[in-house]
Amino acid sequence: MAFNLIARDATLRTLLANYARRLQADGAAEDRTASCFVSLRWTVDERSCARGGSELLVLQVHAARDDSCPLAQLDRVLQRLRTALTTVGPNPCITARCLTTSGAVPDRRFGTVVRTSTWRIAPVPPRPETAAPTGPVPWPVWSEPDGSGLRALGVGVLSLN
Repeated sequence: MAFNLIARDATLRTLLANYARRLQADGAAEDRTASCFVSLRWTVDERSCARGGSELLVLQVHAARDDSCPLAQLDRVLQRLRTALTTVGPNPCITARCLTTSGAVPDRRFGTVVRTSTWRIAPVPPRPETAAPTGPVPWPVWSEPDGSGLRALGVGVLSLN
């Protein structure tokens, strides 16, 4: 589901495709427009505080070192990723929480500057079932004898307190 949230953004989808093209070209950029790209890696969240079913999503955002403003480019892409993962619709099925984001470091393999962001992605916990409301329960009771000497069936309230 997290991938679908990211892929809905056309720019992020293009950046993911740029990464796939980079891998096919063994790290070399085919053209200048592919100099920025995003890679995703999933791992199991094995920390003791992790909710059941949670996973870690490691996002790496790359920008060309010779770009005029590579750090600003990285920041813009990270902000788009944050928006994509944290925008909540009417029926959310996951929660996304950014755990860490690194500073920019050079990546010699791709000739880029890269920032890494780690996210905890977890299913939304089910809503607890609410108990039926408690209160007095109507209960049939016998009233006092009426003028004819007969008891009449009525409705009263039985309190369990």
